[in-house]
Amino acid sequence: MKLLLLTTITLLSTLSFAQQSNETMMVGGQNRSYVQYLPTGFDVTTESLPVVFVLHGLGDNASNMAGVGTNNIADTARFIAIYPQGTPNSFGQNGWNNGTLLASTSDDVGFINALMDEMINFKNVDPTRVYVTGFSMGGIMSYHLACALNDRIAAVASMAGTMSTDDIANCVPTYKTPVMHLHGTSDGTVPYDSGALPSLSLVPETMAFWEGVHTCAANPDSTQLPDTATDGITVDRFVWNGCTPNGSLELWRLNGADHIYLYQPVNDITEANDIWRFFLKWTHSNPATASINENSTQMHVSIYPNPTKESITISVTANVEISITDVNGKVCLSSGVNAGETTIDVSHLDAGVYLVQASNGYAERLVIQ
Repeated sequence: MKLLLLTTITLLSTLSFAQQSNETMMVGGQNRSYVQYLPTGFDVTTESLPVVFVLHGLGDNASNMAGVGTNNIADTARFIAIYPQGTPNSFGQNGWNNGTLLASTSDDVGFINALMDEMINFKNVDPTRVYVTGFSMGGIMSYHLACALNDRIAAVASMAGTMSTDDIANCVPTYKTPVMHLHGTSDGTVPYDSGALPSLSLVPETMAFWEGVHTCAANPDSTQLPDTATDGITVDRFVWNGCTPNGSLELWRLNGADHIYLYQPVNDITEANDIWRFFLKWTHSNPATASINENSTQMHVSIYPNPTKESITISVTANVEISITDVNGKVCLSSGVNAGETTIDVSHLDAGVYLVQASNGYAERLVIQ
């Protein structure tokens, strides 16, 4: 269920490395990683922003998902974007522990829960405005989180990923999570309405589940969006009536689309844009408060910009030892770093690839230009 059309990553990615960083945290004794994107000019002392978690598909990774265009929206709409990294399943494919046959075995619910705590405690995120979206297996995981972390997530949107049959059988949401689903009718990886894969539902079954949660009227209103692109795909938007809350269930049927992510101008819509417009309407009525896990926060390290030419800033939540090693294993720099932010001059190092390691187990590849 890997995100196809990987060329879109290059086309849509405009990274500002001072704003995007690779992060790690310890969860259940496992070192987990994620990509964090802070909007331009973010000020933690004056802003309490929403956060959007964007989950990659099976076999994909967080860095690729950070290139689908969500960062551009974050800059103008003012939200933090987080791209968690899944772990390998038994076939070696990066995935999520979401109740499907191709699931990994990591504590992904615990990981995302800890990330939510991290964002609320250290980035001043508004706990009523926590959103989750994902592509393919990431979409399946979005539904799984809507069930498992029902008291934290304000709304979810799934791109080309239906609910697991296990979640349909066992999910009992107390908070009626608003749901947006986008799916191609010609999807050959996660079928739309026939030939369901083992452990997965079809789109009609997924929508019927949430229709029941929201006690919606049976027949949604439908609108065909303008067909502006010559891609052979049209888009119908279905909005259910009489839901609680009203307007909280939408299906975007991508007629003729396979297992792909749509973006303009190649297609009629850019999925990330319309998902954010949906999220904008919703806040959680009674979100769970964040807890502070000292063991996780002590392991929090980030380094930026990366790539760099002259210096790097190391942000840590506890004192650590940092070393920078070249490709031959030679330690080029070693220093103690205190909690907070420390800038280190690396202009004397030759251009190339280095490994930054911290005494807490953190490691990241550093590119010096």
